[in-house]
Amino acid sequence: MVSRRSRIITIIILSISFLSIVSYFLFTYNAKNKANIDTLNQNSVVQDSKEDFLDITLEEKVGQLFIFGFWGTEPDYYITKMISERYIGGVILLGYNLESPKQIRKLTSDLQSLSKTPLFISIDQEGGTVSRLKPPIVSDDTAQKDIKDEAEAYNVAYTRGTELKVLGINMNFSPVVESINNENSFLYDRVFRDYITLLANGMVNGYADAKVIPVIKHFPGHGNESKDPHDVLSVVNLERKDLESYLKDFKVVFENRNSHAVMIGHILAPKISSDPASLSKIFVTDILRNNLKFKGISITDDIQMKALTKSYSIKEATLKAILAGNDILMFTGVPKQQAEAYEAVLNGVRDGSISEEFIDEKVRRILELKSLFEL
Repeated sequence: MVSRRSRIITIIILSISFLSIVSYFLFTYNAKNKANIDTLNQNSVVQDSKEDFLDITLEEKVGQLFIFGFWGTEPDYYITKMISERYIGGVILLGYNLESPKQIRKLTSDLQSLSKTPLFISIDQEGGTVSRLKPPIVSDDTAQKDIKDEAEAYNVAYTRGTELKVLGINMNFSPVVESINNENSFLYDRVFRDYITLLANGMVNGYADAKVIPVIKHFPGHGNESKDPHDVLSVVNLERKDLESYLKDFKVVFENRNSHAVMIGHILAPKISSDPASLSKIFVTDILRNNLKFKGISITDDIQMKALTKSYSIKEATLKAILAGNDILMFTGVPKQQAEAYEAVLNGVRDGSISEEFIDEKVRRILELKSLFEL
């Protein structure tokens, strides 16, 4: 017979084995359950974040798609209405808005105070011939054509960006990333002479480090024979087979982690698209987004330039620009036309010709960029 001591030892061993098995299953269940809960919580946070991000009215969403200009050195009736009632996403400052550092700081502060969400406050401060601010308001307005190396490009942009930021300006339409060697071109004095991608990346990094958003321009490039879009539509003799070579500088700069925004030019390449690039789905969606994989925001050049207004109504240009895939449309003046553009997009969403999901995608990119630069 089995001794009493042996039975006790057997019972103890069986008990330990049973407890070990139970503990294993409990641990496994809890680990899986915790993982599932963590996943649910993480997904919930992401979902909540997405929902909160766009927890704004349709009118506010549409407003984010516009940068408007205005006249005067303080917010006038029209820009005040555009910001407070149409919820526009940004403004552009031009020479007639700017007088002194004190006045500019007050202007940008007053503009921001009118808005429910942070505004892009933008400017064309390329340096050289296109400088809305001149010394002594800023310390330096070096032109791109005079920049010789990457370090200088970075330092010019960082200094410029730091001074713009102090004035309340958080977006600069610079640098120009176009290859121009024709002295008769309207862009000749505004571009780098050599090492375009190296110098452009230096400036992009300098602006970004100064917490000012650089906007690369003017995609896809005007070409040597192009005319000033303020007066006439630029035409380039470009074919699809030449695109890779023509866009090579833009492609390199787009790969820079600090390249968050690009300006689309009023440039017609009739062998590729019947519409100017700024209004063309082929250029903005197929080429910029799908082929070049650009993830940032796209901003049109001024829709009110004669390059477009000679051939398109404001409503037609606005709808084409949005449906092409642009995120932001810029209008520098004429409040009546600005209001018309806003209403065209708003009514387009309301009547179903533009999907709200399409607008949401743009607004999310815009708000993410504002958050990234802590506006």
